[in-house]
Amino acid sequence: MAESNPPWCSRAVARWDRFRERCVDRRTYREGESVDAGPDRPSRLTDIAVALLLAVADALALAGMSLWMVLGAMAHSEPPSGPVEPSHGVSFLAVALAWLIPGALAVSTFVHARLRMPVTATVQALFLLVGTVLAVGATNMLVSLA
Repeated sequence: MAESNPPWCSRAVARWDRFRERCVDRRTYREGESVDAGPDRPSRLTDIAVALLLAVADALALAGMSLWMVLGAMAHSEPPSGPVEPSHGVSFLAVALAWLIPGALAVSTFVHARLRMPVTATVQALFLLVGTVLAVGATNMLVSLA
């Protein structure tokens, strides 16, 4: 005896079929227009060249961020010689500066993924990961110095 599908399964299959039909309906083209119409993805060579160019720029930006963190930590590493001034908290501008580079990297990763440039998007995502780690470290440093 063959097993019948439970009622929820047949409803799910029907819902899936309706969803697929709506997706096909969205892809209506004018007469004479081919199904392959639309922006083609850039060549692999262009993708790799853009990835290398952005990798150098991102490496310099992250090196600058690291240098900023080191200089900020070194400026406050010695014990104060005079009376300790009360802290005014963490500067919003400093925190925004710490998160500016990861924000730009996130936008760049999204844009290059939408442009169908997989090599560039992957390189940007790796730099985004490193930039996020550095931004968390910079934020912790700013909070501890305040």
